[in-house]
Amino acid sequence: MPAKIINRFPTWWLAGLSAIPALIWLLLQHYLYQRSGIQIPADAVFRYIPYAQDVAQGLNYDLGQDIRYAGYTSVIAGFLKAGLPYGYVVGLQVFLSLAALLLVQRLVAVITNSWLCSLIAALLVATSQDIQQWNFYVLTESIFTSTWVFCTAMLVLCRNRTAWVLGIPLWLFVCLVRPNGIFIIVAAAVYLFAIRFQTSSAVQRRKMLLGVGITAILFFLLLNQLLGPFTLVETYARGEIIYGTAYSNLTPPGSSMYRIEPPSTLQMPPTTASALGKLFLFFWHNPVFFLKLALVKGAVFIAFAKPYFSSAHNLFIFLTVYPCYLLSTQAFKNKRSRAVVVALFSLVGLQTLMVMFTVEDWDCRFMAPILPFIFMLGAIGLKQTVGRHFPAWDRIDSQTD
Repeated sequence: MPAKIINRFPTWWLAGLSAIPALIWLLLQHYLYQRSGIQIPADAVFRYIPYAQDVAQGLNYDLGQDIRYAGYTSVIAGFLKAGLPYGYVVGLQVFLSLAALLLVQRLVAVITNSWLCSLIAALLVATSQDIQQWNFYVLTESIFTSTWVFCTAMLVLCRNRTAWVLGIPLWLFVCLVRPNGIFIIVAAAVYLFAIRFQTSSAVQRRKMLLGVGITAILFFLLLNQLLGPFTLVETYARGEIIYGTAYSNLTPPGSSMYRIEPPSTLQMPPTTASALGKLFLFFWHNPVFFLKLALVKGAVFIAFAKPYFSSAHNLFIFLTVYPCYLLSTQAFKNKRSRAVVVALFSLVGLQTLMVMFTVEDWDCRFMAPILPFIFMLGAIGLKQTVGRHFPAWDRIDSQTD
């Protein structure tokens, strides 16, 4: 059979194969809805919904701590204003989740030039209950995860500056869904910096590094404001590793497996200090305990699997997330897309640092926004590791590698 026919032969079923993640995603959505229905947890009852009701009644955006979630509460307010139930909020989250899944598949296809890698990444996202379950909760996690993917797709797939300008509202919205939405801005800056740095002269590189320094100062000033209302140092005093488990039925009576006993010499910073000032003073007075606490929280977060998860849940994590950790180390070998890889790693790293300086949540919902990027990095690493053994029809664009 001529080579031309061999290369064309799989095209019709490759298109069908590409639809499998969306079909599996649909089945999982049905299962999750049948299992739990629409969930309105305490955070929604006491934080998001009351704020959304105020916004719906008179565009009353209170400037307290909850303004940091104004993007999400505005979405809820829109449906409340229209007289629609919370099921419509969930419906929007489900729709955006599907769009994010398709974009993950497209992103990996563009980065790796591989049907198989894009299929694998999409399958991992589609089958991950730790991502998809939040679609049915009136919480920020679902929209936050989807919009992070949208911003990444705009950054990588859109080459038109006009599209970037038109996308500014999306970037601003992400920053107001959750306080750590600013991480996607940092990742975008890392991406653009990596692209320009490779082709810049020595003088230009020095100017760019100076710009990074100035930007870092501004970032920390903004971070100090964002962290203001949060009681970070107070959780340090309790030695909490996983929020809520120190006093819940998840922790066996008398156990300290989810907390570290603070030393008797623990010194607390003054309550009048700024947020970053408290962090610095706590570290200054308790360096060993601070580092121990931060490293353990980071390790627990990245480990992901938990003793109170089901065996099937932990097995899924072992078989999907852990291999992606290993494969992601090979993603840097893709020179053509190194800037994208660095940006994805920066998102994962910033989210991990956030948990190290705050606290892990018992339901691991802080992991959901970065799981698509971990799966993408794993797929990129897979292409770099064994891509040379893939069949010829796997290449999407035969002119590129």
